[in-house]
Amino acid sequence: MRLSIDCRLRYEVRTPTSFILAIQAADGADQAVLDETILLPPGVSADFFVDAFAGNRFIRFLAQPGPLDIGYIAQVERRAQVDQRGFIGGDVVNDLPATVLPYLNPSRYCPSDRLTAFARQTFGARPQGLGQVQAIADWIAATITYEAGTSSDTTSAIDTLVDRKGVCRDFAHIGIALCRALDMPARFASCYALDLQPADFHAVFQVYLDGAWRTFDATRRAPLGGLVPIGFGRDAADVPFAATFGDARFEAKSILVTRADEAPAA
Repeated sequence: MRLSIDCRLRYEVRTPTSFILAIQAADGADQAVLDETILLPPGVSADFFVDAFAGNRFIRFLAQPGPLDIGYIAQVERRAQVDQRGFIGGDVVNDLPATVLPYLNPSRYCPSDRLTAFARQTFGARPQGLGQVQAIADWIAATITYEAGTSSDTTSAIDTLVDRKGVCRDFAHIGIALCRALDMPARFASCYALDLQPADFHAVFQVYLDGAWRTFDATRRAPLGGLVPIGFGRDAADVPFAATFGDARFEAKSILVTRADEAPAA
C-alpha cells in the first residue's frame, strides 16, 4: 500500500529556540520512503541525523523569533504485513538479541516493575507470547476509555490504570508496561495513521515475538495496515514529534494521510 503524508506544524517563536523534530517516516524493513520534502522557512539551516539507539530520524535547527511554519510531505510504500495469528510463542530472554534487551526494563512512563503482580495475576494463565499480548490489548480496549484531554505529558501507565481513561499514548504505555512485566520486550511507536479521526499523530505499541517486532493498537482507532511508523522508543519520552529548547508556543497542526495507490473517483 502506498500512502501520502502531509504534515504541517505552526509555532510562535518568542526567543531563539532550538527544535528537534521527529516527523519523518521511518525508512526500514516494513516500509520504504519513496519521496519526501521538508518545508522550513528561508534561512533556516537544518541538521538531519539518526540516533544510534533505535535508528530514529531527527531534524534539528535553530529558529529565530516570529511565526514558524514547518511542513513534511512524503510518499511511503507499506510492505505486506505478516499475519500475526500464526505466531503464538514468546522468546526466552537468554535468546533475545542484545539490541532488544533495553525494552525489557522499566522506563519513565512505563514502570513495569510496579505492575508485575497485577500482570501475572491477570494475564499469567494465558498462552505465553502472542496469547498474552492479545489478551492485554483486548483488556485495555475494554477497560480504558479513550478521551481526549484527560492526560498530560506527565501521565504514566499507572496513572492511566487508576483513572481508566486516556489517549493513544496512554493506551500504548499500558500495553508496554504490562508486556514488560511479563518479560516480553515492548516499545513505543509514534505513527501517522490512515483513517484516524480526528487526524493527528498516533501511538501504538510493539512487542518482540518470534524474532520480530509485532504491532498492537489497543485504541482500535486505525487499521494496522495503514500505520506509518515515525519513531520507536522505550516510551513517548524518546520520540516526541517536537522537542523545543527556548520559548516557542505551539499553535496548530494539520495532518493528512491518504492512499496514493487508489484510482481517483469518477
